[in-house]
Amino acid sequence: METTAPPSSRHPSSSVGPRLYGMLAALAALAALAGWFAVYPLDRWVAGVLLGLYGLTVALRPALWLVLMPALWPVVDLAPWSGHIHLTESDALALTTLAALGLREALAPPPTTLAGWAPVKLTVSALALFGLLAAGVLISGLRGLGPQPVFDAAALVGYNTPLNALRVGKGFVLAFALIPFLHLAVRRDGEAALGRIVTGLTLGLATCGLAALWERLAFPGFTNFGADYRSSALFWEMHVGGAALDAWLALALPFALAAIARARHPLARGLALGVLILGFYAAFTTFSRIVYGAMLIAAAILGGLALLRPATGATAAPRPRPASLLLLTGVLIAGCALSFSEGGYRALLAFAGLAVLGYAAGGALAGATTARVAGGVVGGLLLTGLSVVAMLALPKGVYLAYGVAWLITAGALAATRRSALPRPGLTLALLTWLAGTTVLISAFWSISHSFAGTAVGAALALALLARQALGGTPLWTPRLQEAPGVAIALAMAGMLVTTLGSYYMGDRLGATGNDIEIRSRHFKLSLGLVPAGIDSLVGIGLGRYPAAYFWEPGAPRPSALGLGHDDSGAFIQIGPPAGVTEPIRFSQRIPIDTAGVARYSLKARSEQDAVVSVSICRKHLLYSDSCATQSLPITGGKGWQTVAGQFDDVPGPLRPPRLAVFSVEVGAPAAVDLSSFALVDARWQPLLANGDLARGTDFWFFTSDHEHLPWHAKNLFVHTYVEQGLLGVTALALILATAALRLFRQALRGQTLAPTVLAAVAGVLTVGMVDSLMDMPRITVFLLLLLWLALTLRQPPGPHPQ
Repeated sequence: METTAPPSSRHPSSSVGPRLYGMLAALAALAALAGWFAVYPLDRWVAGVLLGLYGLTVALRPALWLVLMPALWPVVDLAPWSGHIHLTESDALALTTLAALGLREALAPPPTTLAGWAPVKLTVSALALFGLLAAGVLISGLRGLGPQPVFDAAALVGYNTPLNALRVGKGFVLAFALIPFLHLAVRRDGEAALGRIVTGLTLGLATCGLAALWERLAFPGFTNFGADYRSSALFWEMHVGGAALDAWLALALPFALAAIARARHPLARGLALGVLILGFYAAFTTFSRIVYGAMLIAAAILGGLALLRPATGATAAPRPRPASLLLLTGVLIAGCALSFSEGGYRALLAFAGLAVLGYAAGGALAGATTARVAGGVVGGLLLTGLSVVAMLALPKGVYLAYGVAWLITAGALAATRRSALPRPGLTLALLTWLAGTTVLISAFWSISHSFAGTAVGAALALALLARQALGGTPLWTPRLQEAPGVAIALAMAGMLVTTLGSYYMGDRLGATGNDIEIRSRHFKLSLGLVPAGIDSLVGIGLGRYPAAYFWEPGAPRPSALGLGHDDSGAFIQIGPPAGVTEPIRFSQRIPIDTAGVARYSLKARSEQDAVVSVSICRKHLLYSDSCATQSLPITGGKGWQTVAGQFDDVPGPLRPPRLAVFSVEVGAPAAVDLSSFALVDARWQPLLANGDLARGTDFWFFTSDHEHLPWHAKNLFVHTYVEQGLLGVTALALILATAALRLFRQALRGQTLAPTVLAAVAGVLTVGMVDSLMDMPRITVFLLLLLWLALTLRQPPGPHPQ
């Protein structure tokens, strides 16, 4: 009799190598944490307690870092409050993770729970490719720092200083440092560790989605898709443009789908479905054409791999044919679009209710004859007359009629399911009634009483139901376990038509051709930043793109921003905007409850006459709302001048709370030095911190609200070439190509996480076609972790599906 060995409790990582690496990683992380705390401007006690609790949790339960770190990653940074863009809270989170994991590895390595086969394997190709990438990063990093980097407060202002190489490079360093712990975790716990990665990134999508939801509720409104407002959540990196939120959504959305598929309990499945829908909302409210494209590509990959892999097991259900899926999807999207265009959200929700019951009625329609189908449609139209009476006789009676029709239809379908006897005529009559009432909702709600489009959508749905009833092969077979898929399809269709149908998105789609032309010119200009010779091989230096672009002749430049000192103390110099319509805004968050009267003063000097604008706005990151603004003339050549004034109409916070920001900007053709900022409320309570800039730019943050090209090459490969040369581009391209090939092969051979990782990497790469991405460390870290998984994942043992 064959026996199964119990799980091993040995410590596969207790050899000298992993212990030594753990100790070195912990010591380096603790030293870096000490430096981070030394300059951290916000409450160090609070930060210390929170990081300490997190580190203790990871040290006691090392496996939890795979859940907690990605869950916190999108929302942990507070750069708009701290003013620090080079050293952020996510750095501290990653360093605390490294310190806790390293100490645990060095002192008491966690036992393995896995016996035998592990879903990852260290390969020569993975080591060689990441080694090539590391070599490119090291060389370009040293070039970016320059021979003598200056470490002072002025070097931490903006992106044009050599220390920007450290900001960009830390994403690579943190990822490289975490990869051994990721590999060990999966080697020890196998599928359980992969499940934690899925859970962690699903939670990361949830926290990101909640931040985007608050932003929409606080500013443009939950369903206001016509406003010129694109979500940024808590990705502060987008203060100079970029696609940090776009990339995170493209990375995390496939993992939420995987969480739904892996869930064993209905509650867990429902929660994962809710997270996915929240993520869809965040994605659609970016109004980013490339995000929509990334979701489409990810869906095509997941769907294609699902169809390519044959069903296994004796009880495996037949899969719908691709043509059937396309037909169902087309009718769903067409019906949602037609109903929304005339009846708004009410008609859209009504059509969604029809679609849900239409899907559930698939089995009850079997065995129908042409006479029964015709009789059912006629009977449904007669029942629709009751809805007409309700609409005319009662205020908003059409909604009551729809609710009654929906409940009766749902009850009839439930009774049919229990009896297992199909009643196609009755079912089709009730669904026709529901479809007719949906049309009436459009007629009632529309100002012009338009309903022709909704009628066409309802007719398409009824035609599909008739085909299901009369066809020899059903188009679909309703199953309870497929309910999340139906909800996902409805959510995506609804969000797609509401966002694409908005005036703002229409403008963006109409400008696509012009945007492509602008990007093409920008790519050429960016490539021209690299001189011939050694620079083309290893790049101009990590983090040096903004500085190189700033000095490029003829390139539109943003305002210069620099910290200076003289006998009177520290000051910030804001240069004039050159060739752009939007200057840099130098800002500080102020208390949310600031409202009514606020008094300000500041010192300014300029060599030429200039104008400084000061304002208090309700603002999250890039989009100002409800501003109180004043313009201050500055006389040139007269040294420091103190200017003061009062805002009498500072807008209130409303609900949910809207953030408040005090900003200064320079719009004149001359540089202006500014210092000694002061702002008090009606009770003379100070609202600004570090107004004298004695602590550098602590608490101060800058944004470039509209002009974003000077900060990014706007293409992952172009930006990599500029900063890392052919060496960096070659390493990145080889990693991506090898990862895609391996994941495709492993997916076909039964590796359950491979399709998800492939869809996530493909989605991020799609976003990378129009943005740089790896100049934002939070994206770099998780993209590299996923790419390492892609290069080391392997299929389960045993026979593979053919």
